Amino acid sequence: MDKEHIKSELMDKSNNILAKYDEMDVVENVSVMNMAVKTVFLGSLKVYRTEVIPNIMRDLEKELKGYGQLVIRDQRVTPCCSPSYTHISFNITISN
Repeated sequence: MDKEHIKSELMDKSNNILAKYDEMDVVENVSVMNMAVKTVFLGSLKVYRTEVIPNIMRDLEKELKGYGQLVIRDQRVTPCCSPSYTHISFNITISN
């Protein structure tokens, strides 16, 4: 398994989905956790327009499910000094 290649693909696919819905954020990194029996890839996206959240989550599910066990979560964030957004995170577990 080429972890750097998978990491790059996950960033590209995430950024393509954000661009598809005209979201201004970009995914600059996907974290990789190496364990004895599995590898976990962790990524996150900021989505500012609430009306596109279901579409982005559906597209992430469609694009990322082929890598391994996929979990997608979302949480509304309201910072004090910037616009509110929804934090969408994904976690992909691949057995070694």
